[in-house]
Amino acid sequence: MIEYRAYHKTRPGKRGSAGRTVRKKDKARAGKPKPMGARLRLIGWIAACLLAVGFTGVAFASAYSWLTRSPLFMVRTVDMNRCANVSLEEVWAIVRGDGSGILWSVPANEVARRLSGHPWVRSVSVRKSFPDRLVVRIQERTPVAMVNLDVLHYLDEEGRPFKRLTAYDPKNLAIVTGFSREELLRKDPVTVRDLRKTLDLLRGVEAGALRQNVSEIHFDSQDGYTVVTRDAGLQLKVGTVDVKEATRRIEAAMPRISGMTRSSGIADLKTEGRVFMRPGE
Repeated sequence: MIEYRAYHKTRPGKRGSAGRTVRKKDKARAGKPKPMGARLRLIGWIAACLLAVGFTGVAFASAYSWLTRSPLFMVRTVDMNRCANVSLEEVWAIVRGDGSGILWSVPANEVARRLSGHPWVRSVSVRKSFPDRLVVRIQERTPVAMVNLDVLHYLDEEGRPFKRLTAYDPKNLAIVTGFSREELLRKDPVTVRDLRKTLDLLRGVEAGALRQNVSEIHFDSQDGYTVVTRDAGLQLKVGTVDVKEATRRIEAAMPRISGMTRSSGIADLKTEGRVFMRPGE
């Protein structure tokens, strides 16, 4: 039996029509609005995110408020190194005057700045140590001499006037003279250099034969250095030689002067190896 099969061929003009039909249906479905459920879910997610952000902000604000108000962080201790001229009470006055006393609120930099204005403070550092301690480290100035700027001031080791003397301040240091108040206050470079050299000479002679026996040290740009002793008021004139040579000449001359009948007045040491004594001016 012969079977006949019918083969149905697609005509050339109709190829791909089925694919195009599917794509048109997909586009039509894409253009339709999303179902209500999907939109509600999207709105719900957005609302949840906004609520989470809000709650987080409120939590941070509450935590900050608690940290800045809690008695747990109240400053109870100021850990300060021992100082001769800066008291713990002065530091406490600055800390209490700068805020509520809560450690978080204490401006450490501002406390350090205000302490730096104290005449005896050379350098200072302030840091917080939680929960309730403020650590203060102060380096004080060391007075090495006095200088007359209309009134007496202490000089530190770098030649800076830093403290006006009162009736209660010790005045047992040598006084430096021969320097202009105006030049010192405006920090004239030449004046500052000469003052530092004069202080170097003072340190040199006080470490040797004139230990604790210098009343005054005078500088003159023409006549040089004059050192006055405390006990006899002897004036030791060493001229314009450098500081090391001036110290050496005084060291060499003092034993000879001590053996002389007259050890007061003026001892001229400007000539190497010679001591010329004459009455005081």
